[in-house]
Amino acid sequence: MLKRKRGGDRDVLVFTSFFFDFSEIARNMKNNPQIKLAFLLLLLCCGAKLTAQNVGDALRYTALDYGGTARFVGSGSSMSSIGPDLGTLSINPAGIGLFRKSEYTLSPGLLNANINSTLLSGRGNTGSSDTRSNFNVQNFGLLFASNPLRQGAWKNINFAIAANNIANFNREFYYEGRSKGSLTQRFQELANNGEGNTGFETGLADEASAIYDFDPTDGIYEIDYELNDRARLFRAQAGTQRGSITELSFGFAGNYNEKVAVGISLGVPMLNFVQNKTYNERDDSTAQGGAIPYFKGLQYIESLNTSGSGINAKIGVILRPNQALRLSAAVHTPTAFTLTDDYSNTLQNDYYKDEREQGEFLGKTADRTGTFQYDFSTPWRFIAGAGIIAGKNGFLSGEIERVVYSRSRFNYADFPEAEEDVNGEIRDQLRAATNVRLGGELVLDAWRLRAGYAINPSAFNNDDSRRTTISLGGGYRGETFYVDLAYRRSSFTEQYYPYIVASKPIQEVRQEVDLSNVVFTLGVKF
Repeated sequence: MLKRKRGGDRDVLVFTSFFFDFSEIARNMKNNPQIKLAFLLLLLCCGAKLTAQNVGDALRYTALDYGGTARFVGSGSSMSSIGPDLGTLSINPAGIGLFRKSEYTLSPGLLNANINSTLLSGRGNTGSSDTRSNFNVQNFGLLFASNPLRQGAWKNINFAIAANNIANFNREFYYEGRSKGSLTQRFQELANNGEGNTGFETGLADEASAIYDFDPTDGIYEIDYELNDRARLFRAQAGTQRGSITELSFGFAGNYNEKVAVGISLGVPMLNFVQNKTYNERDDSTAQGGAIPYFKGLQYIESLNTSGSGINAKIGVILRPNQALRLSAAVHTPTAFTLTDDYSNTLQNDYYKDEREQGEFLGKTADRTGTFQYDFSTPWRFIAGAGIIAGKNGFLSGEIERVVYSRSRFNYADFPEAEEDVNGEIRDQLRAATNVRLGGELVLDAWRLRAGYAINPSAFNNDDSRRTTISLGGGYRGETFYVDLAYRRSSFTEQYYPYIVASKPIQEVRQEVDLSNVVFTLGVKF
């Protein structure tokens, strides 16, 4: 067995870099779409904060899930050609030009995320299910309808203010089990591939004595786990994330001679994202000295709070060739976000001074906190839709949305090389995708029944997976008020990696995700 002397104080590292070399991960994903998709989901859901920002952040803030009124949600968020509904202000502002009366709406919602996580690496690991629920406001809006030119061709000129929820980040997960491999292998790999102890993660690992260099002349870092790299460790991770994007929109639209509706809006999306993760490893072998000499366990805690706001503009049109058919188109400019990350990472490493794990027990802790400000711009969005109005019996609607996800961009004022690295990853890994939304409404006197269906393909190159969503709803329409209720559900399976290494055992977690949303709307006409 390789003999080492552990223990004693070590020099504290001065943190000098917030970025690290992404090349090993990129090479590992280049020709493997499954690893590529899993890495995306790692970043989107609960994955490690690998750089200041990354591809997962870009997708989190561009892969939108449009919310709004219960009528809008219940019909699959597909009403851009139908109107009038304040939910359409976030997709096609021309829809507000079709209102006949002024009204205001309030739409509280209950969101529920259930995630069943199973560590696939190793043998005999069982799944753990976690549920996170939260209340929020899916929509709040006020529309003023007017007819200033009563004898002219402009039948209505309307103004609206609405806040619509367009993305929700609330989730919670937990898994545990036993498998080969260690988080310290990741720290070692980064350190020995040119980063040394000057990187964000390797600096923490070096200060906590999770990696160490006994011979400073060779520049090679060692870890305890390589003394028995076939050992199966107990590992567990708990993660929570919360937050949303709510867009405050100011829209202006007109209805020209019942043939054309045109509209424009200014959007101010407000973003908040909070993520907390706690990862544990433990050598729980009952053998003398444990399975790994010196090593007892470690805990890695990561916290991130991202907040900020942006601005965008939308322009839209709805054509009415006849009473039954409606055609629509809308263009969204990129959203220019200004964001701030407040981060805090802590590594606790526990080990014995003696390899037989007798006598003095040592524990070292390292932490980093800080703030980073940056800009981010989303891609252009192009939307086309069509709807059929079945007299007074209801409608059928559909739309497609084209988004070139690879054109998302980060802007770092003082870090041009890091900026080019992350934007290069976005260009290399992401692609254009076409989202499809379908829906309809059946009118039964004063009552309404609704249903919808949506397909969102993966934004990753060479990946044919997709996310599907179904929605149902109903409501009652009176002369001066209306009430609506909607239910929306998405179910899918994704792979999650708590950390990535290029040549060591991969920790793979299967997550079965069930997202549901209930929205209630009260609307008053005046």
